[in-house]
Amino acid sequence: MTEKILRQSVATSPHIPLPDGLSDPRATAAAVFDRIADLYDRARPGYPARAVADLVRRCAITSSSRVLEIGCGTGQLTGDIARSGAHIVALEPGASLAALARTNLADHPNVEVVVTRFEELEEPTGSFDAVVAATSFHWIHPDLAYTKAASLLTNEGFLALMTHVQAAGGTHTADTFAAEVRQLHRRLAPQVGDRLFPPAEQIVQHATVGGDIAAVWARPDRKLAEQPDVSGLFAAPEVRTYPWLATYDRDGYLAWLASQSSYALLEPARRSELMEGIGRLVDDLLGGEVTKQYVTVLAIAERLGTSGPGAGGLPDRDVEAVEHIRQRDLEQEG
Repeated sequence: MTEKILRQSVATSPHIPLPDGLSDPRATAAAVFDRIADLYDRARPGYPARAVADLVRRCAITSSSRVLEIGCGTGQLTGDIARSGAHIVALEPGASLAALARTNLADHPNVEVVVTRFEELEEPTGSFDAVVAATSFHWIHPDLAYTKAASLLTNEGFLALMTHVQAAGGTHTADTFAAEVRQLHRRLAPQVGDRLFPPAEQIVQHATVGGDIAAVWARPDRKLAEQPDVSGLFAAPEVRTYPWLATYDRDGYLAWLASQSSYALLEPARRSELMEGIGRLVDDLLGGEVTKQYVTVLAIAERLGTSGPGAGGLPDRDVEAVEHIRQRDLEQEG
């Protein structure tokens, strides 16, 4: 049964594909958001209140907790967690995004926004009670992401990953509209490819069939590399799903599309023509309003505790792996 579920969606993806030909898809796509920070802030949705409440409760986040957030963007999730009173160190590599996050979070003195990449963060082992990433963990190489997160957590601290997964359902995947949008893609953005999204029920099944947290997260989140075995670092994750429907007017839907890395990376003239074409379809076929089905996925895994000398640390081979990947990324940037 599990193998059948994992094979079901070969032709579909919950994500708009990245354009072909990027020399470093992870770094290029992640960096584009800072160039569109204002648009990103306006267009990106927040997270369901139930999902946030479950995250805070399951990770035992209180006013005495210390939380690391990876890739806070403009603070879409940060402010919700900050209401717990926890001290939050919110990492954001984009200076423009970080500036907007500081503005949006000005009423939360317990939040510290730091302009840096997770790969470059230097904090003592066991510094945080929870490490949280919302729609951002895929931008970090998984060989580093999980080992470093584990090293920064206290014994029995929590790694919490959250993302919105696009699903079939709502008018955005209605047959006529979706077919016309695919035709526009084929003409103006063939490198982006067709947009075929799996049904919500399939996303829920995929997210909950088991495995360690890296295996679980490779299914609903964008996968840019093979996932490591992290069963020695984290307990089996608790996975929860939250289907919901968003409604956009024409301009709101186009802003949401433009905030996606796949569209933001297109050549400006082609992107403009593509947006104008989709806008006409929204008006002509959908009466100026788009509904869009999402499934928000939350996966939480407890850091496996250690005992004896050096408790809380990682095996030497894992420390060496983290340092190797960090140095490689720095060399590529240079």
